[in-house]
Amino acid sequence: MAVNTEKPAPGRRRRLKLAAGLTAGAVLVAGGLFWASGGWDRLRHDGALDSACDGTLAAEPLRELVGGAEVTAGIRRGADGSWWQCRVGEADEDRDGRIDLRVTVSGAGGRSADVEADRTDAPLGHGWTGGFAYDPDRVSGDMGDASASVLLACAGKPGEGLVAEVRARTDRLDFGRPEERARLGAVLTGTATAYARQQGCRVAEGGPLREVGASVSAWDHKPFAAVSGGCAGILDARTAARWGVRTAVETAAGPKPREGCVLGGLRGAPLYTFTASYGPALDEGLRDRLESLPDRPDADRPDGRYALWARCHDAVRRVAYDVYAETGGRGTSPLALDHPGLRAALQRFADRSAKAHGCDRPGTARVYDTD
Repeated sequence: MAVNTEKPAPGRRRRLKLAAGLTAGAVLVAGGLFWASGGWDRLRHDGALDSACDGTLAAEPLRELVGGAEVTAGIRRGADGSWWQCRVGEADEDRDGRIDLRVTVSGAGGRSADVEADRTDAPLGHGWTGGFAYDPDRVSGDMGDASASVLLACAGKPGEGLVAEVRARTDRLDFGRPEERARLGAVLTGTATAYARQQGCRVAEGGPLREVGASVSAWDHKPFAAVSGGCAGILDARTAARWGVRTAVETAAGPKPREGCVLGGLRGAPLYTFTASYGPALDEGLRDRLESLPDRPDADRPDGRYALWARCHDAVRRVAYDVYAETGGRGTSPLALDHPGLRAALQRFADRSAKAHGCDRPGTARVYDTD
């Protein structure tokens, strides 16, 4: 029977829902049993852990993350070579509980590249272009579920790079604690950069991850006058008042695969949503919708949706910026939309984000990937 070795399409994957066993989409090519810490066992097995996943696994952050758990590690690859994965699992679930941690790396360019990222993810910060997804409002049984992503640019190769993700599901950890989020992020960045070096991609690494924030949700809205992160500088106070904007949902400022801002009414009901989707964060459905929009800079759209594009020169080749208005119901009446103002606000949002990523100035002309 033929084995399907393609990387799962983004539409079929769910954030943080990790399969319990090896899927048919990969082949286990290397593995071993290791102890993360503890007396004589540590002396005997730490050398093996340091060489796990062809020597790319960030062993020290992993030891700090899982403590004294006994773990297995192995590599999976897509048959077409489009992705590589280092997987760590528990050796004895009865004793150590469930540990399912996977670092997946693939090329960041091209229309087939994808990464699960959201504008609500907290930026990794510390010089990394990445985000961390953990909902602090989740139920207690999911406290050990989290994911993070990072874009890595290959020095001297404009528009070429890698995207890496880590997904963790474990009974041992509480990612509500910032130090455990930082350790998981360090496993991601350490493993991904080691793999990049093996592939001949020289990466400009960020600094050590000492503290990483948590995701935001619609309940985390703040007064518009208090914005200081992803929503800062998009609207002036007079325009915000005229549009009925009283609140905002934002993360701290910092480059990541998907960035954004939601401007809302008095009780946080969303009115205007701004999103930046870099390279693999521009999923197929959104890409097709935005590419279908007219590229005339002065064309009014009744639904208040506009897009800008830019060519990038770091880990990704292009980025899309878009804004859409919530119309009808509790949203803004289509008749009341300030179309020139929306386009100007999107331009300010896009200009600031593009500058942080080193991309060209955004415009309405579409930018396409060239594989």
